[in-house]
Amino acid sequence: MSDADDPAFEQFWADAQQPKWADKSERSQLRLDWWRDAKFGMFVHWDPSSVAASEISWSKQFYDDTGEQLRDNPRPSPDLYDIKEHRFWLDWFKPAVPREVYDNLYKSFYPGMFDADRFVATAQQAGMKYLIQVTKHHNGFCMWDTRFTDFTIMATPFRRDIVVELAQACARAGMKFGIYYSQRDWHHPDYGPERMAKYNEYMFNQIEELLVKCPNIAAIFFDTEQYYPWQLWDGKKLFRMIHRLRPEIIINDRCGVPADCTTPEQSIGEYNLERDWESCMTFTGFWSWHGFQAPVISFEECLRHLVRCAGGGGNLLMNVGPLPTGQIDPREADRLQRVGAWLGKFGESIYGTRGGPFPPGDYGVSTRKGRTVYVHVLQWPEGDLLLPALAGQVKSARVLTGGKVSVLQSAGSLRISVAPAGRTTPDTVVVLELA
Repeated sequence: MSDADDPAFEQFWADAQQPKWADKSERSQLRLDWWRDAKFGMFVHWDPSSVAASEISWSKQFYDDTGEQLRDNPRPSPDLYDIKEHRFWLDWFKPAVPREVYDNLYKSFYPGMFDADRFVATAQQAGMKYLIQVTKHHNGFCMWDTRFTDFTIMATPFRRDIVVELAQACARAGMKFGIYYSQRDWHHPDYGPERMAKYNEYMFNQIEELLVKCPNIAAIFFDTEQYYPWQLWDGKKLFRMIHRLRPEIIINDRCGVPADCTTPEQSIGEYNLERDWESCMTFTGFWSWHGFQAPVISFEECLRHLVRCAGGGGNLLMNVGPLPTGQIDPREADRLQRVGAWLGKFGESIYGTRGGPFPPGDYGVSTRKGRTVYVHVLQWPEGDLLLPALAGQVKSARVLTGGKVSVLQSAGSLRISVAPAGRTTPDTVVVLELA
C-alpha cells in the first residue's frame, strides 16, 4: 500500500482540517492528551542574532540598511496568493542590523557555556513538561548539522549540533521535545515566486532529516500566518511525510490548516473549551535576547500568565531567549525557579486540569479535574467573590494556598468568602469538591 492510499494518513489529514477537537477522530483527540495535561512548556528562540542582542530574523527581512534608515530588504517574498512579506516595521524589530553585520554574526557565535542537560533541568525545575526549540527561524540559519545547506551551526566556531544535544537531553530527562521550524526562509535562494517547488523540496528534506535525527520529536511548531495557504507549502504532501515518520505528532495551526492547536502570541488566548490552544509569551516583549537593558516581567506576572492559560482552556509556552554564551538570562531563570516552587506546592490546580466551569473574569479563572473545581482568585473584589451557580452541590471547600473559606450556594450564585488575612498573592486557590 502506498502512502497515498494510507487510510490512517487520510484520517490524520481530515482531522487537520477540523478546528474543534470534538469534530476530530477519537485517535486525534487522544493524541493530545499528554499535551493538554502538561499545561506548561518552554519555548527557546535562539541563534546568532543573540550576538548582536537583536530580534531574531527581523533585521534580516529589512537588512538592506545602515542601522539607521529602516530600508526594506529587496529580496522577493513568495508573491503567490497575493502574499507580501515585506510590509512594515514594528518597534520590536529594532534595532536594524546592517547587512554585513547580520550576515556574519554566525562567525562569532560561540556559546561556550551551553549545557543541554542543565538547560533541560532548568525547564523541569520550573515545572515545565515539554520544550520547543527553534531549529530554523525566518533568517534561514539552521541550529543543527543539516546536509542541505552550509548556513548552519557547523559553520560557527562552536561546531556542535545544538538541536540533537537538546533532544537527547530531553530524552534522558523524560521531557517531551518539539521543534519550531519556519517555512519562510529569507536566506535560501529558491524562496521566492519562481522556485517554490524547489524550495519546498529543501524544506521537506530538512524536516525529514530532523525527524530521523531526533526520534523523540513529539511536536512541530510551524510559523507562518493564516493567510499563507497550505497549497503554498504543498501541505498535504508535507503532512503525509511527517505522519509516515511520526504518526502521533502534534502540529500547530501555522501551516495553512487548523491542525491540532491555535497559537496566539504575546497574548492570553480567549476562553475556549472547543478548540485546543497555546499562548506563546515572552519575558521581555522580545523573542530573542535583547541584552540586560530589556526589563523582565515579574514572577507574579509569569504565574498569572500560566494560571490564565489553564483557566481559559489552553497551555502556556513561555519563551526564553538565551544569551550568546548559551546560558538562560539569570533574571528569567529566577522567575522560572519561583514558578516551579509554586507549582511544587499547588500544581494539582494546574496539571491535568481543564478550563472552567466558571468563565474567566476580573477575579481570575477556574480549572477543574473530575469533581474538583479550583477557583484561582488573582484579584479579589472589595467584598466576597460572587460566581454563577454550579449545576452540582458543593460538599466541601478549602483554600489550597492556606487559610479558611466559607461558601454559600444558592439557586442563582455561589458566594466565596476568604478573610483578607487568608488571601495570598498572586493567586488564592479555593478548592471546591462537588457531590
